[in-house]
Amino acid sequence: MCGRYTAVADLREVVTTLGVDEVIAALDEPRFNIAPTQQVSAVIQNDNHRQLDLFSWGLQLPWTKLAPSNLINARIESVTEKPSFREAIRYRRCLIPASGWYEWQSTMQSAGRKQPFYFYSKTTPVLAFAGIYELAEDNSKSLAIITQSADEVVSPIHDRMPFILSNRDFSTWLDPNLTDGEFVLKKLGNVKPPALLGHAVSTEVNSARSQGAHLIAPSKPQPAQPTLFD
Repeated sequence: MCGRYTAVADLREVVTTLGVDEVIAALDEPRFNIAPTQQVSAVIQNDNHRQLDLFSWGLQLPWTKLAPSNLINARIESVTEKPSFREAIRYRRCLIPASGWYEWQSTMQSAGRKQPFYFYSKTTPVLAFAGIYELAEDNSKSLAIITQSADEVVSPIHDRMPFILSNRDFSTWLDPNLTDGEFVLKKLGNVKPPALLGHAVSTEVNSARSQGAHLIAPSKPQPAQPTLFD
């Protein structure tokens, strides 16, 4: 799953990378530890007009009154089949700008103790996570991040990772005229993430209240866990 991520790129870089035509609302400062239920930026498209707006992370289904939602991720393998997601994948797809994300690996020293790792790309400073969203009657917006099987860099730490799109995929994913979710996924083909890097980081990131650039700085992992990435 993807349960924490970062969004630290300059707004102008996000707008340029994702082809945004209008900024309705956006995060007002770099975020080094975004957690579920918090406000996040995402891009949606109406006709050929791309808008950047704020959403709550955790898909709020129209027929439920539960809040906050724990539907923070949707597996790409079943997103077109699950009742919670199959309408959104047809009509409400979005791009979620991110700089990287965190995953946790259990250590062998202490039961239940986990070592956080940070994953990012040096070649792609603004990552575009694929997402789906919902609109409530009160005009509030919520979303979930699409996940896929982890690649060779992430898999030693976790078996899932965000479904990351490249700029050649943005138009297909956002196109409101494509309302067959399975067709959209087939049209995208075998999407490969950009070259990724990862390293262990401080357990301070475990607290959703923690913020700051030091959270993504390399940290020596627990002795039982080798440093897997440079």
